[in-house]
Amino acid sequence: MTARHEELAKAKHVVTVAESEAQTVRKTILTALREGSHFKLEAGAGAGKTSSLIEALQSILADRDRYLPRRDQRVACVTYTNVARDEIINRTDGSPSIFADTIHGFLWQLLSPFPKYLLRYVVDLDAMESRLEGRTSLDGYTVDYSTGYRKVDHDTLHVQLAHDDLPTLACKFFALPKFRALAADQFPIVFVDEYQDTPAGLVEAMLGTPGEATTISRPLCGFFGDHWQQIYDKVCGTIDDPRVKPIVRRRNRRSQRAVVDLLNAMRPELEQTTSPGAGAGSIAIYHTNDWVGTRLTHHRKGQIGWDAAHAARSWALEDARRRLWTTEMPDGLDRARAAAPSTKILMLTHETIAGELGYQRLHQAFRRNESYVKKEDHVMAFFLDVLEPALLHHRNKRYGAMFNVLGHRSLLTSPADKHAWAALLNELERIREDGTVGDVLDLCLSQQLYDGLGKVRERHRKFVSPVNSDSQAESDDKAKARAEEYEALRAVPYAQLLALHDHLGGGTPFATQHGVKARSSTGSSPSSVRGTLASRSPRCWRTSPGVTNCRGRSRKPSSGRGTSSTWPVRGPKSTWPFSSPRGSIPLRSTPSKNGWATPGSSLCGSMETL
Repeated sequence: MTARHEELAKAKHVVTVAESEAQTVRKTILTALREGSHFKLEAGAGAGKTSSLIEALQSILADRDRYLPRRDQRVACVTYTNVARDEIINRTDGSPSIFADTIHGFLWQLLSPFPKYLLRYVVDLDAMESRLEGRTSLDGYTVDYSTGYRKVDHDTLHVQLAHDDLPTLACKFFALPKFRALAADQFPIVFVDEYQDTPAGLVEAMLGTPGEATTISRPLCGFFGDHWQQIYDKVCGTIDDPRVKPIVRRRNRRSQRAVVDLLNAMRPELEQTTSPGAGAGSIAIYHTNDWVGTRLTHHRKGQIGWDAAHAARSWALEDARRRLWTTEMPDGLDRARAAAPSTKILMLTHETIAGELGYQRLHQAFRRNESYVKKEDHVMAFFLDVLEPALLHHRNKRYGAMFNVLGHRSLLTSPADKHAWAALLNELERIREDGTVGDVLDLCLSQQLYDGLGKVRERHRKFVSPVNSDSQAESDDKAKARAEEYEALRAVPYAQLLALHDHLGGGTPFATQHGVKARSSTGSSPSSVRGTLASRSPRCWRTSPGVTNCRGRSRKPSSGRGTSSTWPVRGPKSTWPFSSPRGSIPLRSTPSKNGWATPGSSLCGSMETL
């Protein structure tokens, strides 16, 4: 047998082993559904939770009549990010039998048909007490959930729900057997991705009261996740309910053996196995425990100074490339530099990414990261989803696509129209180079050619005349805070918004926990993704192929040889002290006991103890 044939046979064996476990898990899930049983798929990072969820959805669609008896019924698939939602929609070909949305979108879908009952529960919310002005009833009011901010307007008799209100209200509704039956009539099956971050109390409410008569209809719930990867506070965490059938997926398809050994040492109760084609790998750690400067306080929880952290991260990445990934390629190029484009840098906070990429003031303008990262703020949504894509189409002379993005369907009817649009777009291109967000916004609000700025105009109107437009907003602390956000946002250089736009579009190597998960066409063998540098100002983890922090996700490992390693890692230490405004940082790196890692190995690093 030739070397090529041996390589193909080995690859086929790797795929066969991975597919065998996947098929077993899929059959177990489908059996639980046919038996009318809730289930929980527990799997560590890299074991294929999302793949199992999508494979189960595809199996349900292939035998739809068995699982969804009526044509108007759907499977609800609840996610916690728009990225995950879009991936599920794409991999199920946008099937109308799948309702994929975020947790808030799903809950509002169920609650919105019952405004009368919603308002009865709203008056009991503690967060609403100060806004009710002594009222004990909201009969005759309307209720909505759109902006995510809490508000009660007694002049227009309208209630606006906040993000946090929906889970609380849903728990009250799900406690009613009749509501659970109505939910099951619409969604006989509900899958929850990353279940560990479900708001506290919601899982228990969805499952109903223990010992309740089985004749009462309720949705069959499938929970996919890993309670060790819990990100938020006041959430579900683990699920320990005898009515929920446990299913485990153990094969780590993403990491080298050294990384899996580390994970198993940290978490022996959920032992993982490696893919047959995984390399040996190695682990090294970087830290700044001996830094003598003044650490930050309050919510920054002892982080080292920004300048020092930035310098430490930069040096650690270069040191890893130089010593841990260096192998001379046949053409004389350094393999580390060749690998640089596929290196991902995992930052555990958006604040760290903002500082690294130069949009600190934009980050500081908002109280909540979601306002600008998830574009929940209408102004940010307009800039990132409308204006910037439209200007890109204009630069590429794709005028039809530009008008589609703008929602401007009318044709240019005269040369004057064309000249007016050209003048506006050229002026926007000029201002965005050296102006502020306010400069660009004012030009957009003053032009007469495009009228798709309704929510942005309303936001601006409330800012410039809060007393006349909304008397309650003036006395509302959150409304004042939103006005302060808007004022701060207007003062931000527009170049910082462009840096954010580049980052969100994948134009930088930086990503947060939810954005680092690798995708491959097969989802089996290790991919060619180079590695990940995981970083947070107080806890900066440096990871190369396949390493996973115990709270997040990692990239899949690259193939290739590697040196073995045990945990804890031991070996000679090298120290590189450098100066910063806050003191000297001895940055230590600990190699594997058998020597420095090779390009195909994995490297886990931390600039702080965990």
